[in-house]
Amino acid sequence: MIDWINAALATLATSISVDNPAGLAAIFFITVSCDIGIPFPFVLDTILFFTTYKTGALSWPVLLIILMIWGGRLMGTSIVYWVSRLLGSRLVNWVGKRSKFLRRNLEQFQNRLGGWTVPIIAAARLTPGLMQVSSVAAGTVPVAYYQVVLAIVLSSVVYDGTLIVLGTLARLGLKDVGPEYSFWIVLALVTIMATVFLSIHLIRRRVRSS
Repeated sequence: MIDWINAALATLATSISVDNPAGLAAIFFITVSCDIGIPFPFVLDTILFFTTYKTGALSWPVLLIILMIWGGRLMGTSIVYWVSRLLGSRLVNWVGKRSKFLRRNLEQFQNRLGGWTVPIIAAARLTPGLMQVSSVAAGTVPVAYYQVVLAIVLSSVVYDGTLIVLGTLARLGLKDVGPEYSFWIVLALVTIMATVFLSIHLIRRRVRSS
């Protein structure tokens, strides 16, 4: 099983190119789905990290992935934003009937939007469970669309930049490691990201309950 995963990871970097538009399209639509609210846990993280590890941060494959991910985020968030802006309170009521968690976080987030709109939305996009909440809140308040775009760019620079740095460090520190260990390298990344997300979630719950 591990050998099969290693083989799949080994071909990942070379499959991301202008000669393979299907792979690029898959990354784009996975990103759109994630921003809308259909999760694909750690898929995009793994792709960006592993491609950086295999080809380098300044490589053409990494640039293509970044373009697909940023374009997908822009489209996915824009869909949620404009639907929220058009439906307004009707969407909020619909969400509130189906999830008390989303309704509570949406109300709290709407109350926080003010002079620091872009950093607040960017921080929410980096917080597990709040990406769609921030998009809905931005549309219903409403927040100017250009501010939402700036928040997408800011959060993407922080998040993707972190993955690229980790991939670069792995490339520099593990350049002599054989390809048979690729699976374990990616598994370590996923474990680190899962630990960070869980820690943020637990901290948020503790702050909210205090």
